[in-house]
Amino acid sequence: MQINAELVKALRHEKQWSQEQLADACGLNLRTIQRLEKSGKASFESISALSAVLEIDSKKIAVSDQQVTITPLESVKTCILKYANFSGKATKPEYWWFFLAVLLVAAIATLLDPKAYQLVGVLALLPLVAAGTRRLKDAGHSGWWQLLLVVPFGQVVVFYLLAQDGQNDAN
Repeated sequence: MQINAELVKALRHEKQWSQEQLADACGLNLRTIQRLEKSGKASFESISALSAVLEIDSKKIAVSDQQVTITPLESVKTCILKYANFSGKATKPEYWWFFLAVLLVAAIATLLDPKAYQLVGVLALLPLVAAGTRRLKDAGHSGWWQLLLVVPFGQVVVFYLLAQDGQNDAN
C-alpha cells in the first residue's frame, strides 16, 4: 500500500521525534520507518501501527491507488528493471507505456535497418512477456493467456484482457 510519506514526516516532526523514536513507539524496525518515509510503501500492519501512535485515522495516512501517478519514463524503467520478473503485478498505465515505448523503438529500428528491428524484437520479447504476465495477474487472469498471441486472431482476446482494469481499480 502507498502512504503519504510527507504527512508521516510532518506528524513525526510535530511530535519532535526522530525516526528511531517513532520506530520504538510503533514497535517497528528503524529501517522500516526509513523505507516508509522514503518510498511511501507500507504494509497494512505498519499503517495501523503508525496511525495508532501518531493519533490519526489510518485512512488519512494511506493513499489510494488512484492518487498515485506514475510517469511514462518510470513505467518503462520499471518494466526494464523487472525484465524477467513474472511475479507481482503491473498497473494498466505501467504496461501500456512500456508497450508503446517498445513499439516506438521497434518502428525506429525498422527505419534504420531490418537487422536492428530483429535485434529489438529479440531483446524486447522477454520484458514484454514478463510485463504482460504481471499485467494479466493485476487484471485477475493467468499469464498463460499470452499463448493466444501465436494463434490467429488470438491477439484480440489477449489485448482485451490486458486492457481490463486491475482488481483494485474496479471501484
